[in-house]
Amino acid sequence: MFHRIANARGAVIASRTLVWVLIMAWSAPFAAASPVGQWLWSRRDLPGLEQARQVRPDVAAAINIAELRWENGQVRTRLRLRLPPDLAGPPAMLVVRLDDAFHRAPADGTGAQLDQALGRLLAAVDPSLASTPVELDYDAPVARLPVYATWLDACRAGALRGRVLWITTLPAQLRDPDFGALFSSRVAGHVPQVFDTGEPWTPARAAALADALGRAGIPFALGLGGFDRPGTAHSAWLAALPRLAELATFRGTWVFPAGFDWTPLLRSLP
Repeated sequence: MFHRIANARGAVIASRTLVWVLIMAWSAPFAAASPVGQWLWSRRDLPGLEQARQVRPDVAAAINIAELRWENGQVRTRLRLRLPPDLAGPPAMLVVRLDDAFHRAPADGTGAQLDQALGRLLAAVDPSLASTPVELDYDAPVARLPVYATWLDACRAGALRGRVLWITTLPAQLRDPDFGALFSSRVAGHVPQVFDTGEPWTPARAAALADALGRAGIPFALGLGGFDRPGTAHSAWLAALPRLAELATFRGTWVFPAGFDWTPLLRSLP
């Protein structure tokens, strides 16, 4: 997911779009405040979390601790831990990224290697975080979703045994009619990401996403981009929240700020 936003630091907030969306969001009736969290991908995201907690002290943190790569027939680990997982308070999630080279990894044997790599990684994490949920962030091609599901089986039987497991997802994956059957018994929930996907918000796309999430029947938290660059309008997806929040499987939102102050977006969340 996050390789798609590597140049976000040079972005500028699309203020006119944001103002329009905030007006839409403020006019939408929500019940009680729903959970909200922020991904921390590096130390530069920490100030954004501190600013967000000035608005809502209950903003949770998901800490990216490593990236796993498929290289020369092996799973290799690149540590991304640039701040202690508990620097922002006890994390709600430990995030591990699987890079796109896994698109070429063989179906057989890769799951076992992933499990071993995750085992080593989680063994190095502070024992106080032994029960912290794990989120795997992988942009699996739709055609390889069944393969990804078998890799999850290997990890759930080993390194992730006893851990709550979430995954990130993309709108294209959710359109697969077999998505719910593949993942409902394998994950506790998922985070559909609607930023930098090549599918900007439209009313039709928002409606299709809601339908797909309803069919899947898996708990989810919407993954929003807390930034914009010229040519994007990530904040426009706020307009989808009223309908998504009505789904029984809705569990709130996660925001990736890319180093930006995302408190204007936060103030509009349910």
